[in-house]
Amino acid sequence: MNRIRVKYSHFLPSALLEELKNHYDLPADSECIFFKSGLNDIYKIISKNGTYFLRISLCSVYNTQQIEEEIQFVLYLLSSGLSVVEPVSLKNNSYVLELDAPEGMRQAVMFRGIEHDPSGDANVKMKNLGKLIAQIHLSSLSFRENSVRPLINDKMLVEESSILLTPFLTNRPDDLDFLNKTAKKLWSSVDSMLSKQPGAAGFCHGDVQPNNYFFNGESPVLFDFDCMGRGYFAYDLGVLLSNLTFLDNEIYQNPLWHSVIDGYRSVRALNDDEERAIFIFAALHMLRVLSYHAKCREQNQGAFYYMTDNHLNTFFEAYRRLTVLANDKGALNIL
Repeated sequence: MNRIRVKYSHFLPSALLEELKNHYDLPADSECIFFKSGLNDIYKIISKNGTYFLRISLCSVYNTQQIEEEIQFVLYLLSSGLSVVEPVSLKNNSYVLELDAPEGMRQAVMFRGIEHDPSGDANVKMKNLGKLIAQIHLSSLSFRENSVRPLINDKMLVEESSILLTPFLTNRPDDLDFLNKTAKKLWSSVDSMLSKQPGAAGFCHGDVQPNNYFFNGESPVLFDFDCMGRGYFAYDLGVLLSNLTFLDNEIYQNPLWHSVIDGYRSVRALNDDEERAIFIFAALHMLRVLSYHAKCREQNQGAFYYMTDNHLNTFFEAYRRLTVLANDKGALNIL
């Protein structure tokens, strides 16, 4: 009988744990449970040595070399004294474990669990988060230049997003027309602002959002560098702004957002063009979020609620709102 091709498979936790014991120094009585699924599958490993999280990439999203570069960047940041997640090495001292799944090769990386015990002043916490983001950006300028990671550029933010979203917008002609009229203009505007500025680009985290940072007291810890790539530093701040608008549509006027920017500025200067670019990247990132959801829907990981009318109403309206904000704050004249 011929094997039927598989798009996405789910590892049995007990079987996965036995495989992990062959490659990691895990106690015999360790426990493995499925934690969540998204762009990756996450498993939680509980042992007497501590709690770990195993991230298993979807097939063909990244290759092993690209994930190895992510881990080397995280290790570089740790060696620089920055507060980021710590990867766990295998017995052979490497960090990326290749798993042969029915749909093809998938890569796994284990990270130490991060304590989450926030306390103190919210504005101080967000200011410290801004500082950490800026410290990562400055540190990235000393990281090696030859990158194999995907670039955070017009191909990623506009072209790929448009290709992925168009099939879901064919029955929503007003949204499709808005996408086609604005996305390329947003990119060309921000690229013309920043392309000739020295020190405006380097390695970005790529997904700074509340699910990817914790606080111990008032000190942030940043994790999940899965979307890391080389791009304009203002993109990371745009991503954070974009995500925070789900908590408050006018977060950019909130003292918490001003605290982020003040903290960032205390480490790395932001010129006027970069500040304008933050709002443009906030809009472009919303397209990126939608394209992620389209991928998850395509992978059929139970994400049946993605790309439905209700889902698109929420996220595309956010894109429209952020585009209007970018147009106003950036004086773009694209609408």
